[in-house]
Amino acid sequence: MKMKSAQIIKHYLILLLFPLIISCQNPGRTDYKYTEQETAAFLNDITKYAGASISSYTESKKALTNEFYITTRYPLSKPQLEEYKKNNGTVHNKTDDISDFTSYTVKDYELLNEKNEKLQFADNGQATYLQEMNLVEYDKILFQNLGIEVKLNKQFEKLKGSITVEFEMPGNIRRTAKIPVNISIYDEAPESF
Repeated sequence: MKMKSAQIIKHYLILLLFPLIISCQNPGRTDYKYTEQETAAFLNDITKYAGASISSYTESKKALTNEFYITTRYPLSKPQLEEYKKNNGTVHNKTDDISDFTSYTVKDYELLNEKNEKLQFADNGQATYLQEMNLVEYDKILFQNLGIEVKLNKQFEKLKGSITVEFEMPGNIRRTAKIPVNISIYDEAPESF
């Protein structure tokens, strides 16, 4: 009797949690408020500025690593700039920023370390969404940095090659970027990576 009660409770919990789990998935979100022009400009920016970089941890340790970042950025919107100025250099992170609706797929890659060994992505179950990092000013324009952490199956001192990433927005709007990789543990890391 106890076994049946436990099974019934388990089934009810699954039924109760299922709608919550489904509603937390980004692809089904219906609160996308950005125009086609804003979406296109955002995708153009993140594909234009996409690159590979070591982390600040790797920069400080100067030791072999199996991690690096795909980095990119986009300029803040007018409302975000107003908030930044009003709040003395801060912008509140919201769950409906345009970058929160972006997913990505790695389409292809070829990465070689200093020993000319071919490195593979390590499956670490990471999300397929962009990670918001810090705000940085380039050429007097304030940008939101974004990153994708990449873990490899082997360590490197130097890493060369390329990664092709497809970025996707609601409405099935996509842009592809072939990102050259030419990094070393002796490089300088961008702020906050």
